[in-house]
Amino acid sequence: MLRLSSAKLLLTPVRLLCAGLIALGAVMLAAGALARQAESANGTVHLVSLQGAIGPARAGHVVRAIERAASEADAVIIEMDTPGGLVDAMRDINNAILASPVPVIVHVAPTGARATSAGAYILYAAHVAAMAPGSTVGAATPVTMGGAPGSPPQTPDEGEEESNEPGSALEEAARQRSEPATRQAPGNDEAMRNKMVNDSVAYIRALAELRGRNGDWAERAVREGVSLTYSEAVNENVADFVAGSTSELLTLASGRTVMLGDGSEITLALEGAAVERAEMSLPTQILTVITDPNIAFLVLNLGFIGLLVSFYNGLEPITFVAGLICIIVGLYALNTLPLNYAGAALIVLGLGLLIAEVFVASYGLLALGGVIAFAIGALMLVDTDVEGLRIDWPMVLVMSAIMGVSVLLAGSYGLAAQARKVVTGREGLTGATGTVLSWLNGAGHVQVEGERWQAVSSEDLQPGDTVKVVSVDGLTVKVKSSGRG
Repeated sequence: MLRLSSAKLLLTPVRLLCAGLIALGAVMLAAGALARQAESANGTVHLVSLQGAIGPARAGHVVRAIERAASEADAVIIEMDTPGGLVDAMRDINNAILASPVPVIVHVAPTGARATSAGAYILYAAHVAAMAPGSTVGAATPVTMGGAPGSPPQTPDEGEEESNEPGSALEEAARQRSEPATRQAPGNDEAMRNKMVNDSVAYIRALAELRGRNGDWAERAVREGVSLTYSEAVNENVADFVAGSTSELLTLASGRTVMLGDGSEITLALEGAAVERAEMSLPTQILTVITDPNIAFLVLNLGFIGLLVSFYNGLEPITFVAGLICIIVGLYALNTLPLNYAGAALIVLGLGLLIAEVFVASYGLLALGGVIAFAIGALMLVDTDVEGLRIDWPMVLVMSAIMGVSVLLAGSYGLAAQARKVVTGREGLTGATGTVLSWLNGAGHVQVEGERWQAVSSEDLQPGDTVKVVSVDGLTVKVKSSGRG
């Protein structure tokens, strides 16, 4: 009995400790559940980042985030820092914002961010526009973007049609955009520029009217390229308020009433809402990398080099397949960018001149012309003045030098290989030595290069004699004696 009582006394503290841990765990779980309920009560907000030049990959990521938020969130925050981008990409984002069934808040952030060019149009399309301290907005003047030589440049207003209420400002902007563009001819550059600017003004004024923002300043941003600081943007009714963080953004946005794409109005209540970041998928990340003009240009040239190496090595399969893959990927990436066909033609001409240098004795003139044509074509290839969507000078110089050296080396290697004496196959048997295996009446069998051949000779040979191959006629070799075995 004494031993049993002692055991019970020892177990009592252990039981108390276990009970205390269980109680503590229950309290923590309850607290977490209450916190989640509180967050759920205030809603969920999806945050998507738009950093860098706006191209198809980044635009697709933003559009998908807005579409997903329609069923999973109460609002979307686009955290933007961009120097501008492609027209179609910007319009895809704006169309998604205008049609979104949930409010879209554009926050020019972090500190020091900018909403330049296409970014200004996106800011004007947002239901709520906010700026971080140190950020700027403006410089929305249209720039030359894409098209074949002689075709009118794209502006941040051309392309897709809008579906809007009759008589609205957006319908007017869409009507102007739907007018057929005329071919740019010598002497009408100023008229074409005026058309581009006026069309851009109509579009950004339509957005300003829709969101109740400063249309006069928006017009100046297009015509004069002016910009504003974060505080000036709020004072000029370009942005709604200044927010230094996402939590402050949600607090200041709460209580505001916005009109959605279907015409309904909603009052925001987002203070304390749970924020879920919309991460870029792996395929989109890869697409973002390869659609960088410098990367696309590099991949395309690596493909050309791979094919050259393969051709000069008898269509060696590994480099041939790798080269084809690189060329296809490079062409796909460049196809998403505004291309100048004159630049593409110069690149093809440059490659042709480099290849011709291998076969024509021009004392380096064709090679020099090829490198120059290749470099100029590379600089002209991506036809845009948007920062981050151009092929950089260093990349052009390096790839021009690499392509020139690669073509010359590959060509020289190929010609040298053609000039070398054949040392394999039937042609390679001429001059080889062998041993007579059997012989009778001027004919017999010899072993040459480890193989058994029918042989003929004008000499009287004996088995074991060493012979030399004089010529090959089908499956028979003609030999002569080179000494007894």
